[in-house]
Amino acid sequence: MGNMLFLLPFGKAVEDRMGHIGFALFYLLCGAFGGEIHTVLSQSPVIGASGSVCAVTAAFIVLAPKTKIKVLLIFFIIGVYQIPSMLLVTFFVLFDVFSLLASFAGANAQPTAWVVHLGGYASGFAITFALLGLGIIASSEFDLTQMFKQAKRRREYRQVIAQNKTNRIETSNTATPAELLRAKLSDYVASGDELQAADTYLKEINTLPSLTLNKQTHLAIANALIIDGRIEDGVLLYEKYLLEHKNAKDCGEVALLLCAKYIRNLDNFKRAKILLKQFNSKITDKHKPFAARLENEMHHDSTT
Repeated sequence: MGNMLFLLPFGKAVEDRMGHIGFALFYLLCGAFGGEIHTVLSQSPVIGASGSVCAVTAAFIVLAPKTKIKVLLIFFIIGVYQIPSMLLVTFFVLFDVFSLLASFAGANAQPTAWVVHLGGYASGFAITFALLGLGIIASSEFDLTQMFKQAKRRREYRQVIAQNKTNRIETSNTATPAELLRAKLSDYVASGDELQAADTYLKEINTLPSLTLNKQTHLAIANALIIDGRIEDGVLLYEKYLLEHKNAKDCGEVALLLCAKYIRNLDNFKRAKILLKQFNSKITDKHKPFAARLENEMHHDSTT
C-alpha cells in the first residue's frame, strides 16, 4: 500500500518522460538491481516492489527537482501542505540510511529490506541522469542537468561582475535610467536573487520600454518566473528574449520552451504553431524529438 502511494505522484510524471516501454524496463531493471544488492548483503528472503518505487522517486528528482508535492501531514496540526519534492525524497533516503544503520547495530528489528530501498534510489538516480546526459530522454528546463548548467552560468556571471566591479555603471554621472536599472538587475542575478530581478524588471519595463537586457540576465529571470509558477510573466520574458536576441544561438531552444508553455499551460496552440514554424531551422538535432512531441501534443489536444 505504501509503495503504491509513492508511485501515484511520482510514477506518472516519470512514465511521461520515459515512455511506457522505457518506464517498464526502468522499473524492472532497478527493482532487480536492488534485489541483487540485497542478496549480496543478506541471506533473508525478500519480496515487494520497494526497490523499483524508490528508483522512480529518485528518477523524479532528476527530472523535476524543483517541483512541490502535496502531502497530508499529521503532526500536532493536521492539514495538506506543499513540500518541495527534493526535500521529501531526501527525508526518506535519510530515513532508510538511519534505519539500515540501526538494523546493523541491532536497534531496529523491522523486517524491511532497507538495502533494497537504497539500491533503488542509487540506480534510479544514476540511470535517469545518464539517460538525460546521453540525450535518450529529452532535457527540459526543469531537470537536474539544467540546474547544474544554470548554477555554472551563475558562477561565471558572478565572476564577470566581480571583475568589472571597479567600472560599475552606477559610478558614472552620465548613466541613463535604463543603464542604472540594467546594472541593478545584473546584480540581483549575480547574487542569485532572480525573482527580485524579475519583479523589478516587470515593475519598471512600462516606464523604460527601451530597456534591453543581456542574454544571460534575460534568461535567468525568465526561467525563475517559470519555475516559480508565474507562467504568463515568464512567457512574456521569453517572447521579449526572442525579439531582442533573434540572432542568439539558443533561440531555437527558447522557442521550444515557450511552445511548451503555450501548449501545456496556456492553450495557445496558434502561437505555438507560429513559433515552431518560425524557429524550425534553429532547432538542433538534440531537441528535434522534443519539438516532435510538442507537435503531437498539439495535434492530440486539437482533435479531442
